[in-house]
This record gives sequence, structure tokens and C-alpha cells, in this order.
Amino acid sequence: MIRRRVFNTSLLAATVAGATAARAQDPFPNRPIRLVVGLAPGGIADITARIVAPRLSEVLGQPVVVENRTGAGGAIATRAVAASAPDGHTLLVAFDGTHVTIPAANAAAGFDPVADFAPIGKIVDAPVLITAHPSFPANDFAEFIGLSRRVLTMGGGPRIFDYGTAGVGSTGHLTMELLKLRLGLFAVHIPYRGGGDARAQVLGRQIPLMLAAVPTTSGDIRAGVLKGLAVTSAKRSPVLPHVPTLAELPHRELKGLDVNSWVGLVAPARTPATVVARLDAALRQTLATEEVSARLLQSGATPVRSSPEIFSRQIAADFGQWKRVVTESKLRLDA
Repeated sequence: MIRRRVFNTSLLAATVAGATAARAQDPFPNRPIRLVVGLAPGGIADITARIVAPRLSEVLGQPVVVENRTGAGGAIATRAVAASAPDGHTLLVAFDGTHVTIPAANAAAGFDPVADFAPIGKIVDAPVLITAHPSFPANDFAEFIGLSRRVLTMGGGPRIFDYGTAGVGSTGHLTMELLKLRLGLFAVHIPYRGGGDARAQVLGRQIPLMLAAVPTTSGDIRAGVLKGLAVTSAKRSPVLPHVPTLAELPHRELKGLDVNSWVGLVAPARTPATVVARLDAALRQTLATEEVSARLLQSGATPVRSSPEIFSRQIAADFGQWKRVVTESKLRLDA
């Protein structure tokens, strides 16, 4: 009886060990993949994720599910992915407005965009768009400057200068704060859980202005339900050619200004290099698909050719750049 019990125990241990080894050798991916978006539906990160997910699923042979997990301008989702298993099945749809600007502005954000993640590749670039409700009295950013400066000289400050963004420390937030410092403007920041939420508030006339990447409101501007005051890129957006760039304005403080948002995929740090390489190849194949590329372009974003190495360098460079901006501007932002 004792020998039989010892034999059964040994057999069970061998079976468990064999199953564990088999799972470790399973080809990647071996179950559904989650693309975690830290912002509410409707913003550039969410739009981009939902365009690429179906084709990425076909390439990888597993379901690819987009999961919105909001809070703290995207920092909650970012921290959660950083702490998840480094096996490639949980990925972050990294948005510069969370991934680099929040930790650059707040040392207590709870994640390091360089040390805590393994970059896979950038997906799109898109300029920041300053959007207004049609009732807003300024029709372009030059008129906005004049109105805002008059408010400063009169004192007080009407609610017509409230502006919404994807959250505290987002690219839209830092961009407007820089414009305020450079140009001496009046504007009041209203943070939301994502660009989509800010868009809904502008459409509903709860706020008059917002700053977000072009894809968030480009369709509304083309439809005439919102108006574009300016884009922050060096060149005009191909989908909104009538909206001028800030650099076109006759203000020396704006010369050379070129601010773009980006979206990409990152995995938790310590994800095996073979898994990162597989995801990189799948993302490249996905972006090479004519339908995916066309839909991204139509949204107002520009698909990019990237790699883990190129994307890693951009994350580090942008993080350092925004940290310098925050320090020089003496901005204090708590996520």
C-alpha cells in the first residue's frame, strides 16, 4: 500500500511537471491577447486599437480584445499592464499623452515608461488639434489669442475659455499650458477620462474647447458640427487641410512648433525577446494591410514604420523632452 502510494505520488508529480513544461513550450500566442487602452472610447488610442485589432487577430491566430480601463489619465491601466505577466498576452496601447507626459510631469505617477516596458512598435502619429464648438466666438487661434488676452486685462475669466483634454498631464494639457506661458493666454483646464469624453462635452456645449489628437474630432469638423482652430504639427493635416498650423501665425513664440501625438504597442518589461519579435512582425504585417492603413489615414492619423528599437528610442527621447519642458515651464501637475 505504501509503495503504491509513493508510486502514485511520483506519477502525479511527473505529470504536473510534464504539463508545466509543455505549457512553457507552447507556441506564442496560445490564448486571447488583451490590448489595454487606458482612456475612454472615442480617443486616438481607442480608435487606433479598434482599427488594428481585427487584422492583428487574423495574423496571430488568436482573438485580440480591446479593453478600456480608465482612470488617472491612463496611469491606472499603464501601471496594471506593467505589473502583468510578461508573456505577451497583455499589451498596452501606449499613448504619448499618458505614457511619457504623465510621468514627465509627475514623479509619483507610479510607472517608468522606459524601465517598466518592452516596446513593440509605434502604430501612428497625429498632430494635436485645437477644437471648438461652433458657438465659440473665435474662428481660428489668432482670434482666440486676442479674446484671451483681453480677458486677462479685464480680470476674472469667463467659462468660455474652459478647455477639455484626455486628462491631467496629457499631451493636450501640456500643449495648452505651454501656449499659455509663451503667449500670455487665459484658459482653464478641464480633465476627462479620455479624448472621447472631452469630445462629448464639447458637442453637448458643456465646454467650448478641447485639445486632442486629430482622429478624435476630425470627423466632426469635416461634418461641420465642430470647428478646428489650429493643429500643432509643422504641416497641415491631410484630412483637415483648411485648418492652419500654429506655426503659421505671426508670433515668434510659435515658430518651429511641431507637437505630434503617437500611439504604439508595448509589453511588460522582461517579456521574452522571441515574443516581442513575433508581435513586432505581426504589427508590421497588420499595418501593411491596405484596409487598415486606409482606415488609419481616414481617421487623421499617419501609419508609421517602426520597430522595437526605434520605438524605444522615441519613448526615451520624448520622456526626456517633456521633463525638460515641465521643469523649464515650472508646471506642477499631479495625476
